[in-house]
Amino acid sequence: MTTMTLRQETACMSMRDAALPALVDTIGEDRFGPALARFLNELCGADHFAAFRLQQNELREVAACCVEPERTARDRVETYVNQGWWKRDPAMAEAQRCVHAARPSIIHMDFTADGYAALRPSVFPNVRDRLLLCGRTMNADFGLSIVRADPNAPFADGAIEQVAHSAEFLMAVLAKHADIRRTRPNVAQALTALDEIEHCIDATKALPRREAEVASRILYGMSSVGIALDLSVSEETVKTYRKRAYHRLAIGSERELLTWYLAHWSEWRGHRFELAASGALH
Repeated sequence: MTTMTLRQETACMSMRDAALPALVDTIGEDRFGPALARFLNELCGADHFAAFRLQQNELREVAACCVEPERTARDRVETYVNQGWWKRDPAMAEAQRCVHAARPSIIHMDFTADGYAALRPSVFPNVRDRLLLCGRTMNADFGLSIVRADPNAPFADGAIEQVAHSAEFLMAVLAKHADIRRTRPNVAQALTALDEIEHCIDATKALPRREAEVASRILYGMSSVGIALDLSVSEETVKTYRKRAYHRLAIGSERELLTWYLAHWSEWRGHRFELAASGALH
């Protein structure tokens, strides 16, 4: 069993306290990931973290970053979430059971367990040790995966104690960051998912189906030829639908289409979050 000396513990607390204002200052900002990575490194020696909002059948990333931000394993985080690897993670299954406890729980991974035979090479290569902190806040449940990479030693007992000591603070910080990011419009998101664009335009009921499909793909950045191929129509047909859509919306250019869409997207997105908060949207 490894324990920290009083001098080591005092030094650790000093570094953590110094990083605290910097972390709090970044809540809701893009700088939050690197700041939390530095905080966790000073707190327990973590090399990487990934934070998630836990829902019954869904996992949403809140933030993920390496102590050296340029080395952040974005591909593995996205694989873990988007390809459903989290559903096969024994620790995440345990987190779903523990998250309703009165206080946050820490789950310490055992990578030698059979449940990690497939996960380790695909999602956790070069990982020496991992903690999963999970807890409930007033608005949501969160999981915080804290990783120690090879060739470093596993987390010391004293380091795990430090995480436990800061658990409620970490859950509160994640909840606040997620809430701010959830309610703050992200224009990049509005234009990088075709499904999102289509759903938003459909919700306005301003255009017939084909005109809405063409307008959505214009906003997505597709050319007339690309739209024609995607919808299996001629390029002339695409131009006709575009002309009709512009006339119906009383606009005359892609720039005006973008302005119209972003105004409606902000309103539509806000309405969706109100429904989600009330439990009416599933």
